[in-house]
Amino acid sequence: MFSEVRSQLSSSKSTFSEKVNDSFGGAIVRDVYEPFEGDLQKLDFAWDEAEVKKMEIMTLLLELRTIL
Repeated sequence: MFSEVRSQLSSSKSTFSEKVNDSFGGAIVRDVYEPFEGDLQKLDFAWDEAEVKKMEIMTLLLELRTIL
């Protein structure tokens, strides 16, 4: 779910780095883009884990319905 956002952020980071290629640009990349990328990666991982848990719960509910 977050992969498209991560891709767009990476593209924006590359474009910004090309246009502002100085110490200020480097600081923005380090202080803004890279933390956002890390946070999005963590969110993507958490989302994937939640999807797995959701499927496990759905399977358990189906089994319970079968038993009842």
